Amino acid sequence: MDNPAYVIDFEKTSDTLKNSKKSEQLQQEAYTFEDAITLTGIGKFHYLLLLVCGLCFMSVMVEIMGVGLIMPSMKCDLESTVSEQGMLASAGFLGVVLSSHAMGFLADTWGRVRTLRYALILSAISTIISSFSVNILMLTVFRFLTGFFISGGQACVFSLCGEFHGNKTRVRYVTLLSGFLPLALIYLPFMSSIILPLQIDTTVLGMKFSSWRILLMVNSALSIIAVVGLYTIPETPKYILVQGDHDGALEVLRTIFERNTGRPRSHYAVKNIILETGGASLTDIHGFKDAVKMIWNQTIPLFYKERYLHTINICLIMFVVYGISQGLFMWFPTILNEMISKDGLGLTTCYIITNMELTTNLSTDICAGEVDTFMFNVLMVIGAAFTVFFLIFAYTIDYVGKKNLLICWLIVSGICMTVIHWITVFYISVFAITLIMAVGNCGGLVSTIAMEFFPTNINAMGMCFIMMIGRLGAVVGANIMGQIIFNYCDLVFWVFLGIVCILCFMGLVLPERKTDKKSVMK
Repeated sequence: MDNPAYVIDFEKTSDTLKNSKKSEQLQQEAYTFEDAITLTGIGKFHYLLLLVCGLCFMSVMVEIMGVGLIMPSMKCDLESTVSEQGMLASAGFLGVVLSSHAMGFLADTWGRVRTLRYALILSAISTIISSFSVNILMLTVFRFLTGFFISGGQACVFSLCGEFHGNKTRVRYVTLLSGFLPLALIYLPFMSSIILPLQIDTTVLGMKFSSWRILLMVNSALSIIAVVGLYTIPETPKYILVQGDHDGALEVLRTIFERNTGRPRSHYAVKNIILETGGASLTDIHGFKDAVKMIWNQTIPLFYKERYLHTINICLIMFVVYGISQGLFMWFPTILNEMISKDGLGLTTCYIITNMELTTNLSTDICAGEVDTFMFNVLMVIGAAFTVFFLIFAYTIDYVGKKNLLICWLIVSGICMTVIHWITVFYISVFAITLIMAVGNCGGLVSTIAMEFFPTNINAMGMCFIMMIGRLGAVVGANIMGQIIFNYCDLVFWVFLGIVCILCFMGLVLPERKTDKKSVMK
């Protein structure tokens, strides 16, 4: 006869074993985020993501660099001095520098997508208002505000793009995203060559509404299109997971899987993801002290013992490469015009640059609307060449390695800095200066390294911080380049060569996640 006590104990033991097996099974079914995002595949969603992020990145470049192309036409209407033009040229960069830290904080606590939406909307409004400027001061102030708001579109967009990818595809797609920079160099001169030569005599609100004002408004259209695109993109699942919302992250992953594969959401294999912690939220702020404390808490991890040397190294490289490239680019249209006028005389590049007449009065042809479009054609060719470079980067970076590619590019720029002293042929000289300015492309490579180096909870803050330092270098470069290159051209390029040699050694010690070449081949 059965013992009732024994039967009850057996049933309890059996239930306990079943529960423990279920618990073990659930634990076994828990995926890391890296595995979960990889299982969504690559498809339509990621192609749309690249396009939207690319438009965001393009809008930043167009808004910041577009001022240089409207400068000759703008001077006719607003009658600005040389010093006022210098302030206008650096106003956007200064806005980016001052707001980058705040944008990184918002992206890490408020969300990448939401921060980008508001940043681009406000920058577009500021640009449209700036097109109605009645004097150089108003234009400078609103170009500063445009830079202030749009800074989020530069660094946050790398975090947005990267966090939708696994390790196997992240670097390639972030590098492709960087390729939208040269597309901006094609778009800007193309639109300028169409709009700036237009003869417009319309008067709006009592002022002459010249073609350069229309160009500013057209440039803002990129930001508006990018905002529309951002409403088709969800918040990154990695950010949501770090905020502690497991189910929300899983829903986003299912959506990506469905868009990429065309299969039902229920076919997505992942049911449970291992939680990641450390995220901060704006809901935790209840006063000014809380805000300051949270900003400090988001910033100080960048300089923790295990990463502060790498952070400083990355910042120094970004400062130098953007200082050189943007400093030269701001004066490149002026230098290019002078080289065109002296073509065929057998003069070296530096001789032409050091003997320029910078105080020459403005040409009456420009004020009459007769704009020479040859310079725009040259800039479009340069942009196309840069686009090819970035495509090569994107499809070789996984095999060559980010650091190796960075050092190779620095060496190419260094060679051009050496031979520029003896070049007398116009097209070769333009090609050499272009490759020297292309040292700024190294900023994109360093950004991919930084994006993998900083953890998710401070990733946007880290990216915005290094971009802030990079843009600070651009401000310094734009303001001092003209003063030194027009007086000491040969010496400047020799100094640049020495700096590039130092950057090569700094690049060797950058952090880099090791890539499994076999997985890349697959």
